[in-house]
Amino acid sequence: MSRKSSTKTRTPAKPAPAALPVRPLHPDFITDQQIHTAYTARLAGLPVTPITAWAHHPDGTHTTLLPDGTHLTHTPDTSVFTAHIPCAQGAHHTVTITTAQQLNTATHAAGQCTHPHGGHRILTLHQAATTAAETQALNVTDLRADNDHQPKEHPQP
Repeated sequence: MSRKSSTKTRTPAKPAPAALPVRPLHPDFITDQQIHTAYTARLAGLPVTPITAWAHHPDGTHTTLLPDGTHLTHTPDTSVFTAHIPCAQGAHHTVTITTAQQLNTATHAAGQCTHPHGGHRILTLHQAATTAAETQALNVTDLRADNDHQPKEHPQP
C-alpha cells in the first residue's frame, strides 16, 4: 500500500491590492458660493480680492481680510457685508455696509476714533506727557491720616 504524503505545500500569499489613488486638492479650487460672494463684492465696488480669499464658514458666511486689516463678512443671498475695521484705539468697529462709499466712510471714522473702548489703551507721547504733568505725588502719611477711621461693628440681626 502506498501512502500519500500528508503535508500540503503552501501557496504564496497574494499581495494586498494597491490603494486607490487620491486626487490632491487643488489649492485654487473654488466653490459657487465663493464666486457669488466675490461677484457681490465687486458689484458693491468693494476692494477686489481673489475669489479663493473668501473663506467659507459653517454658518454659510464668507470672510476675507483686506490689506488694511479690515475683515469683511458676507451674509449669503444678500448684498450686505459686515466690516470689522480696526481703529486707532486698538478695537474693531463693526459696520454693516452695502457700498464702497460706506466702507470708506467707516474706515475714515475708525481711523479718527479717540474713544478708549474700555480696554487697555496705548497713549501717544503727547498724551503720556500730559498725563504725567497732571499727576501729583501722594504722601503716604497724608493717606493714612485721611483713612484713620475706627473699624465699625457689624450690625446684629
